Amino acid sequence: MQAINGTTDLYLIPGDPIANVRVPRMFNAVFERFGIDAVMVPTRVAARDLAVFLKASFLARNLKGMVIAPPHKPLIVSLLDGCGLFGRVAGSVNIVRRLDNGELEGDLFDGEGLVHALDYYNIPFRGKRVLVLGAGVSAAAIGVALAEGGTVDGAEHIAFYDPVAGKAIGLATQLDSFFDATAVSVDSSDPAGYDLVVNASQAGLLPGDPLACDVSRMEPHAALFDILLRGQPTPLVQAVRARGLNAQAGFEMLIQQMPNYLDYFGYGAAANAVRHDMRFLRDQIYPEAMRDEISAPLRYHSASVA
Repeated sequence: MQAINGTTDLYLIPGDPIANVRVPRMFNAVFERFGIDAVMVPTRVAARDLAVFLKASFLARNLKGMVIAPPHKPLIVSLLDGCGLFGRVAGSVNIVRRLDNGELEGDLFDGEGLVHALDYYNIPFRGKRVLVLGAGVSAAAIGVALAEGGTVDGAEHIAFYDPVAGKAIGLATQLDSFFDATAVSVDSSDPAGYDLVVNASQAGLLPGDPLACDVSRMEPHAALFDILLRGQPTPLVQAVRARGLNAQAGFEMLIQQMPNYLDYFGYGAAANAVRHDMRFLRDQIYPEAMRDEISAPLRYHSASVA
């Protein structure tokens, strides 16, 4: 474990609750591995105190940045001096840094993490039809990343379903006005007709809950990505795998953001090294039930059958 002293740079991850956050484990593993004199610490901050906390924390000159945990991602945007495109469109950020002039700027890498994770597993999404279950902060980030590449480098058709009236149509309308990909809201979680299903909701997480969608209706070639971290493999992931289809848990979405985080904080050499070797990060956060998948990831094959 690295020593913490007067020269150590500090990074915080505010959230509420904060007990189960995994990002500090990964950052501190990177700092130790590459001899970076820095540490990341989780901080439990209530939403009502967030504005004061953000401004006051950055008065500390050795505080270099923050990674933002739920539920604070959408609350941070209005407190910043600048924000990247993904953060502006999605209305949330998951990272903040202080510039040399003292201004605070943020960005959003959740969606890019998903796209990189899909590529890691060879799951097709470019030019495909995607159903996103949920229309909250995470779904917005995912939608932006899937749509940003246009209909060739991104998804061709993105449908959002959320049981809360108005949420899906509001998100779809916003994305459809920014990007070439078709973004629509749908009134059903039926996965039939889609090449990829992304679960960005909490549905089906508790024992006895119905699954987020009827997996028996998924196409024989379809895949599923469940962005949840808690309780993996979830009943949804297990049910899709039981059909012989490719289904992935959310850990890789988190891991694949690390190079983006490191670049954003100015650690370019560490970012490049992590891109070439992420095994040590997987060791930090994969649960015991899925550790075999670190060495033998269950990648998508076009011959997947139901």
